[in-house]
Amino acid sequence: MVSFMDKKLEIKNNFSRSVSYYDKNATIQKDVADRMAKALEPWQQSIPDGPILEIGSGTGFFTKHLIRMYPGRNIVVSDLCDKMVQFCREKFGPSDSVEFKTIDAESDVFEEKKHALIAGSYAAHWFNHPSKSLSKLASSLKPGGLMLISFPVKESFSNWRKYCLDLGIPFTGNTLPDLEQVVIELSMGPAQVDYYEDDMIDSFKNVFDFFRHLKNTGTSTNLADKQLSVKQLKLLNNYWLEKEHARIRVQYHTAFIAVKRDLEP
Repeated sequence: MVSFMDKKLEIKNNFSRSVSYYDKNATIQKDVADRMAKALEPWQQSIPDGPILEIGSGTGFFTKHLIRMYPGRNIVVSDLCDKMVQFCREKFGPSDSVEFKTIDAESDVFEEKKHALIAGSYAAHWFNHPSKSLSKLASSLKPGGLMLISFPVKESFSNWRKYCLDLGIPFTGNTLPDLEQVVIELSMGPAQVDYYEDDMIDSFKNVFDFFRHLKNTGTSTNLADKQLSVKQLKLLNNYWLEKEHARIRVQYHTAFIAVKRDLEP
């Protein structure tokens, strides 16, 4: 059996190969980052003094909002993938207040009560244990600090899953986090947890374009090692196009979570 460390290396390598394409074509990820920035606006002036940590920066879709919203604040922009970090470093240029670091947000140890804001847009679903890892990250919030995160949850890809079931072929999408489990874990700490969910749709000409897009954006790492044969792919493609009137619609059920750490007495 392939270990998760091997899978993590595969995730890193896949994203490394995809940097330029990702920056231009990862439309769902960009839209989610823009929506996260809107969600941050009401909290913008309420976070305490202290550094800001972004995990899973990718090519900087949310980074640009952080830099705009918090000029002069110490911001650490991080990603598991060295090439994504380098891309952001070149994209945003040198700064006295913004640092760019390669960080494994799931495995690295963070100082408790250090960060005023922790943000992660469409990253936590790549964790091996999303609930525990996010809870660990939340412990690095200062009193009054905020963690704002987004990720696709298990209700995503409902049509894709149904069509595979109808055809009796494997569903090859990854298992995504259970929102309820994540919220329960985060609520066990000294914090108030708010969240909302929404569907987002991406569309493609056919199944082959969809899977090619996943590969080109670096998001095709199959954590369960399931694959379809060419015959099964053609079967899925024809059935999906028939059901959705000559277009492939892919549904991402996205969770947005805000964790506000309690002030100390």
